[in-house]
Amino acid sequence: MAINFSELVYLPNFDLFARPVSILPLASQPGMPQYNARAIYDTDDINVMMEDGSIMSDQKTFIDIREDEFSILPEQLDRVFIPADANAGRELGWFEITDASTNGGGETTLTIRAIRETKPS
Repeated sequence: MAINFSELVYLPNFDLFARPVSILPLASQPGMPQYNARAIYDTDDINVMMEDGSIMSDQKTFIDIREDEFSILPEQLDRVFIPADANAGRELGWFEITDASTNGGGETTLTIRAIRETKPS
């Protein structure tokens, strides 16, 4: 018997943890307007050992999206705006999608990086 992870696992988690986002589909749907969606935002620490033995610290930022909530999935070079949200906190601003990977069960992770523009063209 198959398990529908999207409905049984991801949907309740997104209902609890997702925050609103806006997608500007520059690559996935060129010429189409920005649209609203939701995603779970997270960031992980990255520590890299340098040649001299020192540690360089950085972070990897990403959002998870539920594939069933999109007719066309966002892709690399699309832009994401993360606004302030009463439940999730302050505005995080504009990001560019740098990578996308699906888990095969209905969820896609979009690696994002902050951009300084106020609104991408």
